[in-house]
Amino acid sequence: MQRVETMNRREALKLLGISGMGLMGSNLSAETKLSMPSSKKHARIVIAGGGTAGMIAAARVRRAAPNAKIIMISPNTRHIYQSGQLWVAAGLSDGSAYVRKTTDLLPDGVTWLRESVTAFDPDHNSVTASKSGKVVYDILIVALGAAYDYESIEGLDTSMIGKEGIASVYYNDTIKGEAQGGFLSRGVFSKLQEEARRRHVEFLCTEPDTPVKGEGTTLSLLFLGNDRLHQHGVNKRVRFTLAKAGEELFASPLFRKRLQKEVERYDNIRQAYGFSLRAIDIGAKKARFNTPDGTHEMPYDFIHIVPPHRAPKVLADSPLAVQEGKERGWMANDGKNLRHPKYKNVFGIGDILAGTPGKSGGAAQHQGIILQDNIAAALEEKSLPYSYDGYTVAPIITKEGKILMAEYNSRKVLPTLPLDPMESRKFWWYFQKDFMPWLYFNMLMRGMM
Repeated sequence: MQRVETMNRREALKLLGISGMGLMGSNLSAETKLSMPSSKKHARIVIAGGGTAGMIAAARVRRAAPNAKIIMISPNTRHIYQSGQLWVAAGLSDGSAYVRKTTDLLPDGVTWLRESVTAFDPDHNSVTASKSGKVVYDILIVALGAAYDYESIEGLDTSMIGKEGIASVYYNDTIKGEAQGGFLSRGVFSKLQEEARRRHVEFLCTEPDTPVKGEGTTLSLLFLGNDRLHQHGVNKRVRFTLAKAGEELFASPLFRKRLQKEVERYDNIRQAYGFSLRAIDIGAKKARFNTPDGTHEMPYDFIHIVPPHRAPKVLADSPLAVQEGKERGWMANDGKNLRHPKYKNVFGIGDILAGTPGKSGGAAQHQGIILQDNIAAALEEKSLPYSYDGYTVAPIITKEGKILMAEYNSRKVLPTLPLDPMESRKFWWYFQKDFMPWLYFNMLMRGMM
Protein backbone atom coordinates (compact mmCIF):
# COMPACT_ATOMS: atom_id res chain seq x y z
CA MET A 1 0.00 0.00 0.00
CA GLN A 2 1.32 3.44 -0.83
CA ARG A 3 2.24 5.69 2.05
CA VAL A 4 -0.22 8.51 2.63
CA GLU A 5 1.34 11.45 4.44
CA THR A 6 -0.53 13.20 7.22
CA MET A 7 -0.98 16.92 7.63
CA ASN A 8 -0.36 18.44 11.03
CA ARG A 9 -2.63 21.07 12.48
CA ARG A 10 -0.29 23.97 11.76
CA GLU A 11 -0.05 23.03 8.08
CA ALA A 12 -3.81 22.61 7.88
CA LEU A 13 -4.38 26.01 9.50
CA LYS A 14 -2.02 27.59 6.99
CA LEU A 15 -4.00 26.11 4.12
CA LEU A 16 -7.21 27.14 5.82
CA GLY A 17 -5.96 30.70 6.02
CA ILE A 18 -5.04 30.68 2.34
CA SER A 19 -8.58 29.63 1.49
CA GLY A 20 -10.03 32.52 3.50
CA MET A 21 -11.88 30.32 5.99
CA GLY A 22 -14.00 29.04 3.16
CA LEU A 23 -13.91 25.32 3.80
CA MET A 24 -16.55 22.77 4.75
CA GLY A 25 -18.89 24.44 2.31
CA SER A 26 -18.87 27.95 3.74
CA ASN A 27 -19.25 29.57 0.31
CA LEU A 28 -21.97 31.92 1.46
CA SER A 29 -23.16 34.50 -1.03
CA ALA A 30 -23.96 38.09 -0.17
CA GLU A 31 -27.60 37.06 0.22
CA THR A 32 -26.76 34.93 3.26
CA LYS A 33 -24.30 37.23 4.97
CA LEU A 34 -25.18 37.59 8.65
CA SER A 35 -26.67 41.01 9.31
CA MET A 36 -29.77 40.57 11.44
CA PRO A 37 -29.26 41.98 14.95
CA SER A 38 -30.05 39.59 17.76
CA SER A 39 -33.42 39.73 19.47
CA LYS A 40 -33.60 40.82 23.09
CA LYS A 41 -36.91 39.04 23.64
CA HIS A 42 -37.25 36.76 26.67
CA ALA A 43 -38.61 33.87 24.63
CA ARG A 44 -38.65 30.13 25.30
CA ILE A 45 -36.94 28.17 22.53
CA VAL A 46 -36.91 24.37 22.44
CA ILE A 47 -34.51 22.36 20.27
CA ALA A 48 -35.56 18.75 19.65
CA GLY A 49 -32.36 16.79 19.00
CA GLY A 50 -28.71 17.11 19.97
CA GLY A 51 -26.77 15.73 17.02
CA THR A 52 -24.89 17.79 14.45
CA ALA A 53 -27.90 19.92 13.51
CA GLY A 54 -29.07 20.32 17.10
CA MET A 55 -25.68 21.52 18.34
CA ILE A 56 -25.32 23.94 15.42
CA ALA A 57 -28.80 25.28 16.18
CA ALA A 58 -28.04 25.68 19.89
CA ALA A 59 -24.87 27.67 19.24
CA ARG A 60 -26.44 29.84 16.55
CA VAL A 61 -29.70 30.51 18.38
CA ARG A 62 -27.84 31.40 21.57
CA ARG A 63 -26.42 34.34 19.59
CA ALA A 64 -29.71 35.12 17.87
CA ALA A 65 -31.58 35.35 21.17
CA PRO A 66 -29.20 36.02 24.10
CA ASN A 67 -32.08 36.62 26.54
CA ALA A 68 -34.08 33.55 25.56
CA LYS A 69 -34.39 30.41 27.64
CA ILE A 70 -33.06 27.71 25.30
CA ILE A 71 -33.82 24.06 26.08
CA MET A 72 -32.23 21.21 24.13
CA ILE A 73 -33.91 17.80 24.46
CA SER A 74 -31.63 14.90 23.54
CA PRO A 75 -30.73 11.60 25.25
CA ASN A 76 -27.15 11.18 24.00
CA THR A 77 -24.36 11.85 26.49
CA ARG A 78 -21.69 11.52 23.81
CA HIS A 79 -21.54 13.04 20.35
CA ILE A 80 -20.18 11.18 17.32
CA TYR A 81 -18.49 12.67 14.27
CA GLN A 82 -20.14 10.11 12.02
CA SER A 83 -18.24 11.00 8.84
CA GLY A 84 -15.10 9.70 10.48
CA GLN A 85 -16.30 6.10 10.31
CA LEU A 86 -15.14 5.84 6.71
CA TRP A 87 -11.57 6.59 7.83
CA VAL A 88 -11.88 4.01 10.60
CA ALA A 89 -13.10 1.39 8.13
CA ALA A 90 -10.16 2.18 5.86
CA GLY A 91 -7.70 1.63 8.74
CA LEU A 92 -6.58 5.27 8.64
CA SER A 93 -7.88 6.23 12.10
CA ASP A 94 -8.56 4.52 15.42
CA GLY A 95 -11.67 6.67 15.89
CA SER A 96 -10.56 8.33 19.13
CA ALA A 97 -10.80 11.80 17.60
CA TYR A 98 -14.42 11.29 16.57
CA VAL A 99 -16.24 11.30 19.93
CA ARG A 100 -16.84 14.08 22.48
CA LYS A 101 -18.98 14.43 25.58
CA THR A 102 -22.19 16.32 24.96
CA THR A 103 -21.43 18.54 27.96
CA ASP A 104 -18.17 19.63 26.30
CA LEU A 105 -20.09 20.91 23.26
CA LEU A 106 -23.19 22.40 24.85
CA PRO A 107 -23.19 26.22 24.61
CA ASP A 108 -23.28 28.23 27.82
CA GLY A 109 -26.77 29.18 28.84
CA VAL A 110 -28.47 26.24 27.11
CA THR A 111 -30.45 23.90 29.36
CA TRP A 112 -30.04 20.24 28.44
CA LEU A 113 -32.81 17.76 29.14
CA ARG A 114 -31.15 14.37 28.82
CA GLU A 115 -34.35 12.79 27.54
CA SER A 116 -36.14 11.80 24.35
CA VAL A 117 -38.95 13.69 22.68
CA THR A 118 -41.97 11.38 22.72
CA ALA A 119 -44.61 13.61 21.09
CA PHE A 120 -45.10 16.89 19.24
CA ASP A 121 -48.18 19.05 19.81
CA PRO A 122 -47.70 22.14 17.63
CA ASP A 123 -51.35 23.14 18.03
CA HIS A 124 -50.60 23.80 21.70
CA ASN A 125 -46.95 24.91 21.30
CA SER A 126 -45.53 22.00 23.25
CA VAL A 127 -43.55 18.80 23.04
CA THR A 128 -43.56 15.88 25.44
CA ALA A 129 -40.25 14.71 26.91
CA SER A 130 -39.79 11.17 28.23
CA LYS A 131 -39.16 12.27 31.83
CA SER A 132 -40.17 15.90 32.12
CA GLY A 133 -43.50 15.56 30.37
CA LYS A 134 -44.98 18.61 28.65
CA VAL A 135 -42.45 21.26 27.60
CA VAL A 136 -43.91 24.46 26.16
CA TYR A 137 -42.21 26.76 23.69
CA ASP A 138 -42.49 30.04 21.85
CA ILE A 139 -40.29 28.69 19.08
CA LEU A 140 -39.49 25.05 18.29
CA ILE A 141 -36.49 23.88 16.27
CA VAL A 142 -36.67 20.28 15.06
CA ALA A 143 -33.22 18.73 14.63
CA LEU A 144 -33.89 15.01 15.15
CA GLY A 145 -31.83 13.76 12.21
CA ALA A 146 -32.42 10.52 10.33
CA ALA A 147 -32.98 7.04 11.76
CA TYR A 148 -31.43 3.91 10.20
CA ASP A 149 -33.98 1.24 9.36
CA TYR A 150 -31.90 -1.96 9.24
CA GLU A 151 -34.95 -3.84 10.52
CA SER A 152 -36.78 -3.38 7.20
CA ILE A 153 -34.24 -5.68 5.49
CA GLU A 154 -35.55 -9.20 5.98
CA GLY A 155 -32.97 -11.63 7.34
CA LEU A 156 -30.57 -8.94 8.52
CA ASP A 157 -29.66 -8.86 12.19
CA THR A 158 -27.39 -5.94 13.09
CA SER A 159 -25.44 -8.27 15.39
CA MET A 160 -24.14 -9.87 12.16
CA ILE A 161 -22.50 -6.66 10.90
CA GLY A 162 -18.78 -7.35 10.86
CA LYS A 163 -19.43 -11.08 10.43
CA GLU A 164 -20.21 -13.36 7.49
CA GLY A 165 -18.91 -10.76 5.04
CA ILE A 166 -21.45 -8.07 6.07
CA ALA A 167 -20.24 -4.48 6.40
CA SER A 168 -21.96 -1.14 7.05
CA VAL A 169 -19.99 1.96 8.03
CA TYR A 170 -23.30 3.60 8.98
CA TYR A 171 -23.98 1.29 11.92
CA ASN A 172 -23.90 3.15 15.23
CA ASP A 173 -25.85 3.94 18.38
CA THR A 174 -26.21 7.70 18.64
CA ILE A 175 -28.00 7.51 22.00
CA LYS A 176 -25.08 5.67 23.59
CA GLY A 177 -22.59 7.67 21.54
CA GLU A 178 -21.06 4.53 20.06
CA ALA A 179 -20.01 4.09 16.44
CA GLN A 180 -19.20 0.46 15.71
CA GLY A 181 -19.71 0.47 11.94
CA GLY A 182 -16.23 1.65 11.04
CA PHE A 183 -14.39 -0.91 13.19
CA LEU A 184 -16.66 -3.77 12.18
CA SER A 185 -16.39 -2.92 8.49
CA ARG A 186 -12.60 -2.69 8.70
CA GLY A 187 -12.42 -6.37 9.49
CA VAL A 188 -14.68 -7.24 6.56
CA PHE A 189 -12.57 -5.22 4.13
CA SER A 190 -9.37 -6.86 5.42
CA LYS A 191 -10.93 -10.27 4.89
CA LEU A 192 -11.91 -9.24 1.35
CA GLN A 193 -8.28 -8.46 0.55
CA GLU A 194 -7.16 -11.81 1.94
CA GLU A 195 -9.76 -13.73 -0.04
CA ALA A 196 -8.87 -11.91 -3.25
CA ARG A 197 -5.35 -13.31 -3.08
CA ARG A 198 -6.79 -16.82 -3.42
CA ARG A 199 -9.93 -16.66 -5.55
CA HIS A 200 -12.53 -14.61 -7.41
CA VAL A 201 -14.70 -12.54 -5.05
CA GLU A 202 -18.10 -10.89 -5.51
CA PHE A 203 -18.50 -7.66 -3.52
CA LEU A 204 -22.00 -6.16 -3.46
CA CYS A 205 -22.70 -2.56 -2.42
CA THR A 206 -26.31 -1.54 -1.88
CA GLU A 207 -28.07 1.83 -1.56
CA PRO A 208 -31.73 2.16 -0.50
CA ASP A 209 -34.82 3.75 -2.00
CA THR A 210 -34.77 6.56 0.59
CA PRO A 211 -32.79 9.78 0.97
CA VAL A 212 -29.42 9.07 2.58
CA LYS A 213 -26.91 11.17 4.43
CA GLY A 214 -23.31 11.03 3.39
CA GLU A 215 -24.15 10.63 -0.28
CA GLY A 216 -21.03 9.36 -2.01
CA THR A 217 -19.97 7.10 0.86
CA THR A 218 -20.54 3.99 -1.24
CA LEU A 219 -18.56 5.46 -4.14
CA SER A 220 -15.70 6.28 -1.76
CA LEU A 221 -15.65 2.66 -0.61
CA LEU A 222 -15.71 1.39 -4.19
CA PHE A 223 -12.92 3.63 -5.43
CA LEU A 224 -10.67 3.36 -2.37
CA GLY A 225 -11.18 -0.41 -2.17
CA ASN A 226 -10.41 -0.86 -5.84
CA ASP A 227 -7.31 1.32 -5.63
CA ARG A 228 -5.96 -0.65 -2.68
CA LEU A 229 -6.66 -3.97 -4.37
CA HIS A 230 -4.86 -2.68 -7.45
CA GLN A 231 -1.84 -1.76 -5.31
CA HIS A 232 -1.76 -5.39 -4.14
CA GLY A 233 -2.25 -6.71 -7.66
CA VAL A 234 -5.50 -8.53 -6.86
CA ASN A 235 -8.22 -6.16 -8.08
CA LYS A 236 -8.87 -8.36 -11.14
CA ARG A 237 -10.15 -11.05 -8.79
CA VAL A 238 -12.85 -8.84 -7.28
CA ARG A 239 -16.03 -7.79 -9.03
CA PHE A 240 -17.87 -4.91 -7.41
CA THR A 241 -21.59 -4.46 -8.03
CA LEU A 242 -23.20 -1.15 -7.15
CA ALA A 243 -26.89 -1.94 -6.64
CA LYS A 244 -28.83 1.31 -6.24
CA ALA A 245 -32.56 1.68 -5.75
CA GLY A 246 -32.35 4.97 -7.65
CA GLU A 247 -31.85 5.45 -11.36
CA GLU A 248 -28.69 7.57 -11.32
CA LEU A 249 -25.11 7.23 -10.09
CA PHE A 250 -25.17 10.57 -8.22
CA ALA A 251 -27.70 13.31 -7.49
CA SER A 252 -25.92 16.19 -9.22
CA PRO A 253 -25.95 15.75 -13.03
CA LEU A 254 -22.66 17.62 -13.48
CA PHE A 255 -20.81 15.59 -10.86
CA ARG A 256 -22.57 12.46 -12.13
CA LYS A 257 -20.74 12.69 -15.45
CA ARG A 258 -17.42 13.19 -13.68
CA LEU A 259 -17.97 10.26 -11.31
CA GLN A 260 -19.07 7.97 -14.13
CA LYS A 261 -15.61 8.51 -15.64
CA GLU A 262 -14.10 7.34 -12.35
CA VAL A 263 -16.24 4.20 -12.47
CA GLU A 264 -15.11 3.53 -16.01
CA ARG A 265 -11.44 3.68 -14.98
CA TYR A 266 -12.04 0.21 -13.58
CA ASP A 267 -13.29 -2.77 -15.55
CA ASN A 268 -14.50 -4.63 -12.45
CA ILE A 269 -17.41 -2.37 -11.40
CA ARG A 270 -20.89 -3.08 -12.71
CA GLN A 271 -23.89 -0.86 -12.02
CA ALA A 272 -27.42 -2.04 -11.32
CA TYR A 273 -30.11 0.65 -11.04
CA GLY A 274 -33.64 0.23 -9.75
CA PHE A 275 -32.44 -2.50 -7.34
CA SER A 276 -33.91 -2.01 -3.85
CA LEU A 277 -32.56 -4.41 -1.20
CA ARG A 278 -35.38 -6.21 0.62
CA ALA A 279 -33.78 -9.31 2.14
CA ILE A 280 -30.54 -11.21 2.58
CA ASP A 281 -29.93 -14.90 3.14
CA ILE A 282 -26.81 -14.90 5.29
CA GLY A 283 -26.27 -18.66 5.08
CA ALA A 284 -26.60 -18.85 1.28
CA LYS A 285 -24.98 -15.41 0.82
CA LYS A 286 -27.69 -14.11 -1.46
CA ALA A 287 -29.35 -10.71 -1.57
CA ARG A 288 -32.91 -10.25 -2.78
CA PHE A 289 -33.98 -7.04 -4.48
CA ASN A 290 -37.21 -5.51 -5.68
CA THR A 291 -36.74 -4.22 -9.22
CA PRO A 292 -39.08 -2.77 -11.88
CA ASP A 293 -39.09 -6.25 -13.43
CA GLY A 294 -39.87 -8.10 -10.21
CA THR A 295 -37.75 -9.85 -7.60
CA HIS A 296 -34.09 -10.45 -8.39
CA GLU A 297 -31.41 -12.33 -6.43
CA MET A 298 -27.69 -11.65 -6.43
CA PRO A 299 -25.02 -13.87 -4.87
CA TYR A 300 -22.23 -12.21 -2.91
CA ASP A 301 -19.15 -13.05 -0.91
CA PHE A 302 -19.07 -9.67 0.79
CA ILE A 303 -21.75 -7.00 1.05
CA HIS A 304 -21.80 -3.37 2.22
CA ILE A 305 -25.24 -2.10 3.18
CA VAL A 306 -26.41 1.49 3.34
CA PRO A 307 -29.57 1.16 5.45
CA PRO A 308 -32.85 2.83 4.52
CA HIS A 309 -33.09 6.23 6.19
CA ARG A 310 -36.35 7.23 7.85
CA ALA A 311 -37.57 10.17 9.86
CA PRO A 312 -37.82 9.17 13.53
CA LYS A 313 -41.29 7.78 14.25
CA VAL A 314 -42.10 10.51 16.76
CA LEU A 315 -41.82 13.11 14.00
CA ALA A 316 -43.30 10.97 11.21
CA ASP A 317 -46.45 10.43 13.31
CA SER A 318 -46.84 14.11 14.14
CA PRO A 319 -48.64 17.01 12.41
CA LEU A 320 -45.21 18.43 11.51
CA ALA A 321 -44.48 15.69 8.98
CA VAL A 322 -45.20 15.55 5.27
CA GLN A 323 -48.32 13.37 5.13
CA GLU A 324 -48.02 11.73 1.72
CA GLY A 325 -45.78 11.18 -1.27
CA LYS A 326 -42.08 10.43 -1.56
CA GLU A 327 -41.13 12.72 1.34
CA ARG A 328 -43.75 11.28 3.69
CA GLY A 329 -42.61 11.34 7.32
CA TRP A 330 -39.90 13.98 6.98
CA MET A 331 -40.50 17.47 8.37
CA ALA A 332 -42.58 19.71 6.13
CA ASN A 333 -40.96 23.08 5.44
CA ASP A 334 -41.40 25.98 3.06
CA GLY A 335 -38.27 25.05 1.09
CA LYS A 336 -36.70 28.44 1.73
CA ASN A 337 -36.74 29.80 5.27
CA LEU A 338 -36.55 26.42 7.08
CA ARG A 339 -39.97 27.16 8.59
CA HIS A 340 -42.99 24.87 8.72
CA PRO A 341 -45.63 25.98 6.19
CA LYS A 342 -48.49 25.78 8.72
CA TYR A 343 -46.88 26.28 12.14
CA LYS A 344 -44.96 29.53 11.76
CA ASN A 345 -43.11 29.21 15.06
CA VAL A 346 -41.62 25.85 14.10
CA PHE A 347 -38.32 25.60 12.23
CA GLY A 348 -36.20 22.65 11.11
CA ILE A 349 -32.54 22.02 10.45
CA GLY A 350 -30.46 19.14 9.15
CA ASP A 351 -31.33 15.67 7.94
CA ILE A 352 -34.93 15.81 9.22
CA LEU A 353 -36.01 18.32 6.55
CA ALA A 354 -38.08 17.11 3.62
CA GLY A 355 -37.18 18.13 0.10
CA THR A 356 -33.53 19.07 0.58
CA PRO A 357 -31.18 17.87 -2.19
CA GLY A 358 -28.65 16.32 0.15
CA LYS A 359 -28.28 15.42 3.83
CA SER A 360 -24.84 16.44 5.08
CA GLY A 361 -23.00 18.37 7.76
CA GLY A 362 -22.27 21.05 5.18
CA ALA A 363 -25.99 21.45 4.51
CA ALA A 364 -26.69 21.78 8.26
CA GLN A 365 -23.91 24.35 8.53
CA HIS A 366 -25.47 26.53 5.85
CA GLN A 367 -28.90 26.10 7.38
CA GLY A 368 -27.56 27.10 10.82
CA ILE A 369 -26.34 30.46 9.53
CA ILE A 370 -29.70 31.14 7.93
CA LEU A 371 -31.57 29.90 11.01
CA GLN A 372 -29.72 32.33 13.26
CA ASP A 373 -30.98 35.41 11.43
CA ASN A 374 -34.43 34.02 10.72
CA ILE A 375 -35.04 33.13 14.38
CA ALA A 376 -34.02 36.64 15.44
CA ALA A 377 -36.39 38.11 12.85
CA ALA A 378 -39.24 35.80 13.88
CA LEU A 379 -38.90 36.83 17.52
CA GLU A 380 -39.13 40.46 16.45
CA GLU A 381 -42.15 39.62 14.26
CA LYS A 382 -40.31 40.75 11.14
CA SER A 383 -40.19 39.07 7.73
CA LEU A 384 -37.56 36.35 7.51
CA PRO A 385 -34.51 37.76 5.72
CA TYR A 386 -32.73 34.71 4.33
CA SER A 387 -33.39 31.60 2.31
CA TYR A 388 -31.52 28.30 2.08
CA ASP A 389 -30.14 27.77 -1.42
CA GLY A 390 -30.08 23.97 -1.11
CA TYR A 391 -26.29 23.69 -0.72
CA THR A 392 -24.90 20.29 0.21
CA VAL A 393 -21.50 18.63 0.01
CA ALA A 394 -20.20 15.10 -0.55
CA PRO A 395 -16.44 14.48 -0.21
CA ILE A 396 -15.79 11.45 -2.45
CA ILE A 397 -12.53 9.49 -2.31
CA THR A 398 -11.57 8.74 -5.92
CA LYS A 399 -8.30 7.00 -5.02
CA GLU A 400 -6.05 6.72 -2.02
CA GLY A 401 -4.75 10.22 -1.33
CA LYS A 402 -7.30 12.18 -3.38
CA ILE A 403 -10.83 13.47 -2.85
CA LEU A 404 -13.34 15.04 -5.19
CA MET A 405 -15.25 17.68 -3.20
CA ALA A 406 -18.74 17.61 -4.70
CA GLU A 407 -20.46 20.82 -3.60
CA TYR A 408 -23.78 21.56 -5.25
CA ASN A 409 -27.48 22.21 -5.05
CA SER A 410 -30.26 21.04 -7.33
CA ARG A 411 -29.37 23.63 -9.95
CA LYS A 412 -25.62 24.07 -10.07
CA VAL A 413 -22.14 23.33 -8.74
CA LEU A 414 -21.21 25.52 -5.75
CA PRO A 415 -17.44 25.23 -5.15
CA THR A 416 -16.03 26.70 -1.95
CA LEU A 417 -12.62 27.52 -3.40
CA PRO A 418 -11.76 29.09 -6.78
CA LEU A 419 -10.50 25.74 -8.07
CA ASP A 420 -11.78 23.36 -10.71
CA PRO A 421 -14.51 21.49 -8.77
CA MET A 422 -14.25 18.50 -11.11
CA GLU A 423 -10.67 17.72 -10.12
CA SER A 424 -9.76 15.33 -7.31
CA ARG A 425 -7.16 16.86 -5.03
CA LYS A 426 -4.65 15.80 -2.38
CA PHE A 427 -5.56 18.94 -0.47
CA TRP A 428 -9.09 17.74 0.15
CA TRP A 429 -7.82 14.31 1.28
CA TYR A 430 -5.51 15.87 3.86
CA PHE A 431 -8.12 18.35 4.95
CA GLN A 432 -10.95 15.83 5.41
CA LYS A 433 -8.78 13.20 7.09
CA ASP A 434 -6.48 15.26 9.30
CA PHE A 435 -8.16 18.56 10.01
CA MET A 436 -11.90 18.19 9.57
CA PRO A 437 -12.55 16.37 12.89
CA TRP A 438 -10.88 19.23 14.80
CA LEU A 439 -12.77 21.81 12.77
CA TYR A 440 -16.04 19.95 13.32
CA PHE A 441 -15.83 19.89 17.11
CA ASN A 442 -14.07 23.20 17.71
CA MET A 443 -15.76 25.44 15.16
CA LEU A 444 -18.80 23.90 13.47
CA MET A 445 -20.34 22.63 16.72
CA ARG A 446 -19.78 26.06 18.26
CA GLY A 447 -21.46 27.94 15.43
CA MET A 448 -18.20 29.59 14.37
CA MET A 449 -18.39 28.68 10.71
